[in-house]
Amino acid sequence: MSKNIANEAKKKESNIFKNIISLVGPGLITAAVVMGPGSITVSSKAGATMGYSVLWAVAFAGIMMAMFSKMGSTIGLMSKKSFLQTVSSKYGHALAIIIGFSGFFITAGFQTGNNIGVGLAFSTMFGGSVGMWAIIFTLIALGFLWLFNDIYELLEKGMTLLVFVMIITFFGNLFIIRPNYGQLFRGFIPSKPEIFGLVVSISATTFSVAAAAFQAYTVRSKGWTKNDLKEGIKSSNIGIIILTLISMVIMITAATVLKPAGIEVNSAVDMAMQLEPLLGPAAKWMFLFGFWSAAFSSFIVNAMIGGTFLADGLGLGDTMDSKWAKIFASGVMVLGTIAAIAFGQNPIQLLVLAQGTTIFAVPLIAIVMLLLSNDKDLMKEYKNKTITNIISIISIVWLIYLSYNQLMGFIK
Repeated sequence: MSKNIANEAKKKESNIFKNIISLVGPGLITAAVVMGPGSITVSSKAGATMGYSVLWAVAFAGIMMAMFSKMGSTIGLMSKKSFLQTVSSKYGHALAIIIGFSGFFITAGFQTGNNIGVGLAFSTMFGGSVGMWAIIFTLIALGFLWLFNDIYELLEKGMTLLVFVMIITFFGNLFIIRPNYGQLFRGFIPSKPEIFGLVVSISATTFSVAAAAFQAYTVRSKGWTKNDLKEGIKSSNIGIIILTLISMVIMITAATVLKPAGIEVNSAVDMAMQLEPLLGPAAKWMFLFGFWSAAFSSFIVNAMIGGTFLADGLGLGDTMDSKWAKIFASGVMVLGTIAAIAFGQNPIQLLVLAQGTTIFAVPLIAIVMLLLSNDKDLMKEYKNKTITNIISIISIVWLIYLSYNQLMGFIK
């Protein structure tokens, strides 16, 4: 009898473990795919310069991302047309074009960060300039986009594995470095940041409105039905939670390891030093390969998001597979490379700035998403609930505030 009870208990534990893995596993994979060099750099620099004090900004950005991703998925499910064709029919073709260009330039900003990421990693490991490596990897990515897409998908799995290993390493590092938990918990209480531009960049990397809106295209390409929505949103939320936690962990390790040493993060090697308590001399190589993977694995996907937005806004194609989406995606890659070369004298600072400048166009996209989500004819029973609208309005006010301050910072 007792043996049967013990077997039942083991079986129950096994089922619980399997359920956790099935729930968290896809989220970890998503986080490894989405995690880019901008997120790693901004989190590292914020922790090294401001300690734990802006953890609240990461948490807030994660909540906003989850909310708007849900809205994007639901819009894609309920609309008979693509996202920007729906915008065109509801609010006019001019607005669809403006949002199309906004999405294009937002992703160009992130692409600049990707170029700097691959350039920083390879110039540190093998020499040469950041610009030289940015050009080489842009040409390789263009080749994959137009000629060898199947090979890129295979390569992407290897890059995702490297990013995944780096993420696990950061988590493992936490058990060795022993953060100041009192200061850490105080970091979740909103306070005036020492460096406002870093908070802008944190919001831009964690709360990517363009990526949230692109969920509408993803849902359509997957052929989701109403039965898929609940499970899909749950999976998306887990990915966002894990991505937010990773950004926090990187910020905490930088605050614990780099800030006391007075290291402000001006190079990739500075960031790699966060992992030395766990990896010792191997930290540099582990970090640099993971950093390169985070950058290059985002090259094509990020560019295709921008290309699809512009093609759809102009009425030239509403899927990632359309010819014009690929043409405009190539434009995103080239523009990001030119920006990386032209303004890349201080690559770390430019990487942070590139993430920050993406904040300008996002309030408009967020407002349109909120309007569509409250359109009863379109959304029917999936029309936004009151709590969703309250959080969304607060998010939009926050985005406008960030954009205004970023603009004033540039003017000054």
